[in-house]
Amino acid sequence: MERSEFSAAPASIVAIVEDELILREEMAFQLQHMGVEVESFENAAQLYRRLAVVSFDVVILDIGLDGEDGLSICQYLREHDARIGIVFATARGLREDRLLGLDNGADAYMVKPIDMDELVLVLKRLGQRASPRQAQTTAPKTGSAKVGDWHLNATTGFLTGPPGVRIRLSLSELQLLGTLMKKPEEISVHNELSRALGIMPEEFNKHRIEVILSRLRDKVRRETGVNLPVVSKRGLGYMFSINASAD
Repeated sequence: MERSEFSAAPASIVAIVEDELILREEMAFQLQHMGVEVESFENAAQLYRRLAVVSFDVVILDIGLDGEDGLSICQYLREHDARIGIVFATARGLREDRLLGLDNGADAYMVKPIDMDELVLVLKRLGQRASPRQAQTTAPKTGSAKVGDWHLNATTGFLTGPPGVRIRLSLSELQLLGTLMKKPEEISVHNELSRALGIMPEEFNKHRIEVILSRLRDKVRRETGVNLPVVSKRGLGYMFSINASAD
């Protein structure tokens, strides 16, 4: 099999959670060489922080991690996103371990040393499943919107700024910005934005929204040279406005 075959699959963003540095870097290097967009993490805490601002199509998990183990991470991911691809890459090769991993919600269970050609095929399949996922999960919630010179396309996941520059958004960015642009010049309260992200009331974290919007502002400024017209209304929420000032 030619390793370039993966490039024919829909573009996917893959996360690797592996606490052994050499294994983590080697796997990431090989997948990137095959055309996969990869981010790697040492533990659950690092992954969860990144999930606040980026949506992954597939997550590759070791089981024996320091702190929260891979089985617990798998359960968390599956509870919060039924469509995300989850692959275990572990040294635990017993039949009971494999059944436990699959029972916890994994799509595939692979034993180290990992056959990279097999992993690529698994990622290709899961990437194809994830391709329509974003359109299905975001379009009904946010829809496309146009405010002044800003155009949000919920189907493609791109925001077009005044200079005509297209910016690819993560799922979280798309959900938040779509909610704000649906009612320009009106305040979207924190609870409303939290619901747009699919955050349960008991899990509400205002800081998470602040982080996503801060990263989005930086991305827009860096790629377009102009400021994203999202302003903070202290104690209330945020507003997409081309006229108002933050307070």
